[in-house]
Amino acid sequence: MSDERQRETPLRSVSLENLRPKSGTRKKLKFIDDTVTKHHKSRSFGRNDNEDEILKDLNEMLRTKLRIDTTIEGQLRKLPSTPSADQESFIKRSGIDGNVITVAYDDPSREDQSDEDENISDSSDQEETNGLDENANEDDDDFTNVDEIDGPISAKQKEVANGKLHSMPEVDYNLPVDSDLQEDLDRRAAEIEKSSKFEPVSLPRVEWNLQSFYSLMNDIPLWFCSSNFSYFPFAKDYFDRSVQYPIQFLNDSSYAEKIIAELIENVVQGDLSCLSALCYISMGTFGMVDTNEIQLENIRRNNLLLCRKLKELIAAFQKIAIHCRDDNSNLKYQTTMLFYSSTIIFFLVNVCIEQRVERKEQVLKVIDIIDESHLLQFLTRYIEHWRWNSRLSMRIRNIITLLFKLLILQFGDKNEYKTTKSYLFKFHELKHQHDKNSKRCTISPLHYEAFREDITARFPDYDSPAVILPTDGDNSNSLSQFLEITRSKVKNPINLTLAVPEQHIATPAPSPPQSPSINHMSDYSRSRKSFQTNMAYPCLYPSDDEDSDTFLAEKASCFDNDAKRKASKNTCTDVPFSIQEATKILSENLELKLSVKQLWHERKLFMMTERGWQHDHSQDPFNYLRMENTDEIEAIDIMKRVDSFYKDCLSGLNSLVFVLLQTIESNLSNVDYKKTDFDENNPIDAIMPRLEITRTKEISMESSTGILFLLLKWFKLNHVLKFEHFAVLLNDSKYVHICSTLLSKYSDHYTDKVFNETAASNCSFWRHCSLYKEAYTISFSQVDESKLSNEYNVTFLSSIAYLLKVLRKIIGNKTERLKELPLTIGVLFKKYYRVFNLDVYRPILRIIKELTPFKNKRWKSEHMELISGVFLYERLELIDNWVTGKDISGELSDACGQEIALRALLQFYNFSHYESSMEDLGYCEKSKPNLSLLNKEAEYLGI
Repeated sequence: MSDERQRETPLRSVSLENLRPKSGTRKKLKFIDDTVTKHHKSRSFGRNDNEDEILKDLNEMLRTKLRIDTTIEGQLRKLPSTPSADQESFIKRSGIDGNVITVAYDDPSREDQSDEDENISDSSDQEETNGLDENANEDDDDFTNVDEIDGPISAKQKEVANGKLHSMPEVDYNLPVDSDLQEDLDRRAAEIEKSSKFEPVSLPRVEWNLQSFYSLMNDIPLWFCSSNFSYFPFAKDYFDRSVQYPIQFLNDSSYAEKIIAELIENVVQGDLSCLSALCYISMGTFGMVDTNEIQLENIRRNNLLLCRKLKELIAAFQKIAIHCRDDNSNLKYQTTMLFYSSTIIFFLVNVCIEQRVERKEQVLKVIDIIDESHLLQFLTRYIEHWRWNSRLSMRIRNIITLLFKLLILQFGDKNEYKTTKSYLFKFHELKHQHDKNSKRCTISPLHYEAFREDITARFPDYDSPAVILPTDGDNSNSLSQFLEITRSKVKNPINLTLAVPEQHIATPAPSPPQSPSINHMSDYSRSRKSFQTNMAYPCLYPSDDEDSDTFLAEKASCFDNDAKRKASKNTCTDVPFSIQEATKILSENLELKLSVKQLWHERKLFMMTERGWQHDHSQDPFNYLRMENTDEIEAIDIMKRVDSFYKDCLSGLNSLVFVLLQTIESNLSNVDYKKTDFDENNPIDAIMPRLEITRTKEISMESSTGILFLLLKWFKLNHVLKFEHFAVLLNDSKYVHICSTLLSKYSDHYTDKVFNETAASNCSFWRHCSLYKEAYTISFSQVDESKLSNEYNVTFLSSIAYLLKVLRKIIGNKTERLKELPLTIGVLFKKYYRVFNLDVYRPILRIIKELTPFKNKRWKSEHMELISGVFLYERLELIDNWVTGKDISGELSDACGQEIALRALLQFYNFSHYESSMEDLGYCEKSKPNLSLLNKEAEYLGI
């Protein structure tokens, strides 16, 4: 065979069985070894005589068993000898070689299907060209309705006659059954068909948003329990005896202010019984109103009048509280007076929270009075004392609830938090991503630094855009190196298992080599092979354009902000355009948070102290206590109050955490009952005292979790290390275990609790107030109960949301603390994922996002619903490798060191900024002889 013929004829394929004709020219096509194509030879390429005999026997069996119609067999002989491409594809897929059609022999008088046979033709006989048809149809759409061979033969055969479609009668090949059995089978089949219909499952939605304060109508009843209603008659009687003209008190504000001043003056002089009349006034004088709306208006009016005598009220409250805490005489009377005085402050605080926008100046004066009296610090120390000496007379439940409301007033609610955060970002010259619904993705400085390391490793001459990042220390033994660890691909241990580049770095690199060849084709399906680039070595290949004369080079120059690099033509093409574009996008979307900037500042001071350098704390840009707020900016005042609270209560925060967690943990003994379990024969009144105890404990849980959440949130805004210190206290107090245990308890009845399907106490503050006047009783009975009670259990929902949010803040970005989560936490979260609410979803999904990289594939497949929720409801970064691609071994090995370094930095921060508070915890500065001990030893040794 000549060389010219070898060039014109195609090379032989690896498997000739896979060749399919695309046109008529394939019949004449031959290969180099004179092997003809499939159509030119036989219908079964490479078949021997034994195989022909086997097929003949198979045809006889088909005729005998399936009773193939002779007329159809005769028609089959008329078919073209060469099948079309679509028919051949069907033959290959069905496992039959040859044009054999099997039908059920139901109608012997069946007419010939000449019309159908005429449609069968070979496309290769109709086309005669000299070249290969590249547009030949290779789809198998014509065979989508062909009956399967491996199942029972269908008895339905449709034929076309006179333009009408007729269906052949069905034949039942099943064994005959009894009529009763047939009815049972039909009924069961109908049930299966009904249950097998796909109906999309929609999760129940809870249209509720977490708020620290909802309204006076919702929040005021949380203060009272059923036993507190016994104090109401005495308070009403004392008011009626003290006020000569009650109607004038309601209509004349000046007369009301005069009466309030007289009562408070009596309290200051020692007549504490006047507190009962003042408490009746703060509750809206419910014995003289006709409707609930009037009582609410009186509550607002009367408490705003009481704000003018707030100093005297706080002083009386503190005096009574100290007596209940320390004294042992006359405790019953003092406990009653403590309830009256604390109730007055509670109502006053709630009204100020509601009227913070409408009466801003008056509310700010109240906030200043509370701050000057150090009421927050007093309550915190009061709770700390209760830890070591608990007494019923201290009314710790009311104290915890009052502290929760005071934190909302002094620091601010959700709206005030957003305003303060926005101002602080501007004050520290930072860009604030205030809109959470923004689709703009960002990247953290730590991830950007890892990206820079990867680019530098691959392209050593490339300088990424300058970004304000902290300088690296030169001391490798410093604990500060564990605070922020970059996880670049260069440092990933997987690079140790990858092959090094084949060419030396200094040699000119040729074209990229081909993928490694696989010698054993049989083993390829069993073993998975991955060919990855070793990121620890620079890129061996030159850029696409070394002369910089193309449009790509001109386009790349627009991403370069350096004037020197623009002047040089060859420099900008050392790095591919995609790398320059990615670097520009990431550098422009770098998000520097206030907490990161605060951490960098303290780490710098920490490293200076390690080297023995002196630093001046007066120049601290985050020390708000020393700032002069001449413009009376409210955000700075809030930060001053937060800083003052942390400074005064630093030594008592651990006891505060202990008591609050003990209050939360007490809910583990609660027993939930469904409403359907009670009827006329089993009335709910029998367990009403137990339900009232459960309600009181759940209210305390909401206040306790709310305090923890507010302190964590405002501490982080003030300074990130305040937040970290409080989070460490919570973690060391086994909050993760308590939280997971409590979530596990409520998981089975979560839906019932949310939608108020469980039995609850019928204690109602508003209903009890309506009993003191007949007109009020009638109007209250006509009010729809749905307006007074919420559609959802707001107290329970708030507690669950606070629990999850606090858990997320404690273990966020802390690998060492993730280990403390139970192994079944994913299954537990899935139960709370059954009811749609974003305030509950978000902390769960953020925990799942951090937990997923450390789990195996089976866990990921079982919790794919939660993983998908992260993409649906959470905001992702530009570089997000949380599902796969993380350096798991590096994270786990550095987790303990990171925790130790953080605690060392916390000790340094607290001791350097709050030395007097740390002395209460046992820390003190070393004396001068101890400081000079090393110097004296050096002198003694002659060094």
